[in-house]
Amino acid sequence: TSTFTPEPPTATFTPEPTIEPANIVVSEVVTAVVSSESPLTTTLGISQTVLLTSTTVITPVDTPTPTFTPAPRTVQVPANLPDYTQVDDHFWFGRPLLPELSGWGSYYYPYGTNARGQYFWHYGIDIQANQGTTVIAVGDGTVTHADTDKVKVLGPWPDFYGQAVVILHDRRWQGLPVYTLYGHVSQVLVKQGQKVKAGDPIARVGQLGVALGPHLHLEVRVGAGTYDDTRNPDLWVKPDPGFGVVAGRVVDAQNYLVPQQLVTLHRASEPGRFWRQTFTYPDNIVRSDDNYYETFTFSDVPAGDYLVKTFFDGRQFTIPITVEDQHTSFALISPNQPVPAPKAIPITTTPSEVSVEDTQTSGN
Repeated sequence: TSTFTPEPPTATFTPEPTIEPANIVVSEVVTAVVSSESPLTTTLGISQTVLLTSTTVITPVDTPTPTFTPAPRTVQVPANLPDYTQVDDHFWFGRPLLPELSGWGSYYYPYGTNARGQYFWHYGIDIQANQGTTVIAVGDGTVTHADTDKVKVLGPWPDFYGQAVVILHDRRWQGLPVYTLYGHVSQVLVKQGQKVKAGDPIARVGQLGVALGPHLHLEVRVGAGTYDDTRNPDLWVKPDPGFGVVAGRVVDAQNYLVPQQLVTLHRASEPGRFWRQTFTYPDNIVRSDDNYYETFTFSDVPAGDYLVKTFFDGRQFTIPITVEDQHTSFALISPNQPVPAPKAIPITTTPSEVSVEDTQTSGN
């Protein structure tokens, strides 16, 4: 009999389906609450193939309940962190592709995640593009590498990127050098030591090294410029007009970071279904921003009102947030943190429902 052979995954953008619960009716103003609700769970995978024969007897059984073992919490939040409400954005860089192309990173495989265990932990972002697409410098600087990485190791092992360009930028962050790396490229268009300006062609998109398909892997590195010095590019690449970035930190009651935690983003007008989802960073693998100390981000979010939700330690957390044009909006999720009051969202009613007429809008 023929058997099904799954295709290997590709490290390119894969949109997540939107879950739309049937017949959800919202009859009151959305409020930020901490309550005992069931957590969102992911679908169990098929662990074994059963071959059916003419004598096979199928016995109905109860559907197994998915189980999830939380990752250990080993990192306590440092004392004297900068006040995230007073932090200035550092969107120093443009997009690494020409303006007529999207240049958005993959929603499915963002920085600090591993696509539910399918890929390596991600130290950058992946931008889908056709083979040979021109890659441009995101900022002014000097090329420090434009070659294969078989001899000079740029990642966890030789030939990880196959071929890459690295730029040391003219601006320094808190006195530290800042680099960008453009990985898996099929061709380099610059030489080591060459000065470049933002928008200059530097390479062409490829699928070398560990890449499973054509795309650009972009990293931001602060400090020594090694693989361990990466930061989340979502907080460095300026969003398009009309879009912003959501960043946040998930902390438990003992002030420990909650790693590998599912976080969902909902439009405030549709609180019953999530629009985007991600996971918090694992402990002791990727690095957070020096000012925000974030553990997750959502990039390229249209400006507007949203809810950030997560469930841990038996409690559902719902945080209202407003995304502003080309800015970072931050959500601190913790049992010890007062939940901000949400904005009132206009409710559309059916003839059988009581209309909401006394809704008041809260201030920011």
